[in-house]
Amino acid sequence: MKPIGVVVSGSSPVNVPIQVYKGCENLVQEDSFVLIKDHEKNVEYFGVIRSLRMNDPLLIPHQRSSVIDNRELARHGKEVVFETSSIRVLGVLTPDGQLTPPRQPPTPRSEVYLIETPSDVNLKLETGLTLGKHKFSGIEVPLKPDALKYHIGVVGATGTGKSRLVVGLVNEVLSKTDWRAIVFDHSGLDYVSFFKSNVVNGDEVVLHPDSIFAYLKRELSVKDLAEDALSLAIYTYIALGGDVKNIQINIAQISEKLKNADLEDLTASTKWDLSSFTSIYTALLDKFNARESTIEKLSALLTLQKQFIESLNKKKITSREILGRAEKEKLVVVDLSNVRQEERRYVVASILARIWEFIDAERKFVNTLVVIDEAHNYACQQGCWPSNELIERTAREGRKWGLGLVLASQRIIDFSTDIRNNINTFFFSKLQTPGDLENLSGVLDLGGIEYDDIAILATREFYFAGLGNPLKYPVLIEVKEV
Repeated sequence: MKPIGVVVSGSSPVNVPIQVYKGCENLVQEDSFVLIKDHEKNVEYFGVIRSLRMNDPLLIPHQRSSVIDNRELARHGKEVVFETSSIRVLGVLTPDGQLTPPRQPPTPRSEVYLIETPSDVNLKLETGLTLGKHKFSGIEVPLKPDALKYHIGVVGATGTGKSRLVVGLVNEVLSKTDWRAIVFDHSGLDYVSFFKSNVVNGDEVVLHPDSIFAYLKRELSVKDLAEDALSLAIYTYIALGGDVKNIQINIAQISEKLKNADLEDLTASTKWDLSSFTSIYTALLDKFNARESTIEKLSALLTLQKQFIESLNKKKITSREILGRAEKEKLVVVDLSNVRQEERRYVVASILARIWEFIDAERKFVNTLVVIDEAHNYACQQGCWPSNELIERTAREGRKWGLGLVLASQRIIDFSTDIRNNINTFFFSKLQTPGDLENLSGVLDLGGIEYDDIAILATREFYFAGLGNPLKYPVLIEVKEV
């Protein structure tokens, strides 16, 4: 290893100021790994370079110097320029390659060495999921498998390589753990091409009756009795399988038929027709003594939903079948690109609801990783119902049952507070605004990383931070190719 500097006065167990040797300035980079050899204490400290600064005692920012106005002087005397840095200590390196928490500061005048290859240091991190290597040393920093159930956020502007990182994560999960994965591909461009044999078309996924109700309730803007009639009309129509000829609506018989039935199976087998459904709804509105004008108005509004109503005939794949396929094949990718924007949240909600239905009934671990691409469309505070409610529950309670989330998004600020506060591992790259970094700082220790540090990151370069990082401090990794 190359000696690059020396510890100066004012070190603490965690932050260590150093001055860089002359001639070594071009070797030292932000986020490089280093080793401090403290011969006085017979201890080696493993750390990462932060806050590089170039100093010139003749050019103090707030004082005028003759050097400034004398070009000849400015060209000479460069030997007085020096470089300083701060080392964030990640741990004391034991002889067997383990890291223990630092309890004492390194002794001033201890020499600092640059770690350029994995063989430079005997560091043995616990095994895990390999998503990439430290940018400068090539040391693998694996994700702890146990962190899957505590949820992962992948945040970065367009083009930073979020989807490639997630693809690598899914591959590692499938090859190294007993977990399965369900991936929601928002655009159909990020994951479908990687896992073609595991793709399900989102527009063929059956919506739960409650999701159909929620969608139509919003589109028709119904409330009170009209809302109750709409809910009952949907369940009645499904119980009848769409056959409404000469039917007398018997609520007791309908309730009995639905009691032990699988509602998604019934919905999938129902023949959906706008005029037939309208006749059921208007009959119930009349039964509820709705005004004639109200009935006419809602009938007219329903005609605008012809495309949605009849699109339900194409939906034949139930969430139970998707979960069964995930258990058998370990991976399902749901392509949402052909699903209308306003319906996508209902597809996500239906599948998450089925998982929680199983958990509530069986009280068993599911060991399932749910990946949601462009997650700000599904996990926001306002306007993301019903998917946000199921995602929030998963964020709060999923760890108890082995149900983990991977939320990939351009902006964490768009996540609801409850979801954001329950993500315990983050990979973040170049962000859109400084406000995004401020939001990240509210949920994890950034370790002094500033917006300027991430603004210069290249594609596939991410800071890895949080619970899943064995070094317990944000480190810069280069995501492996997929």
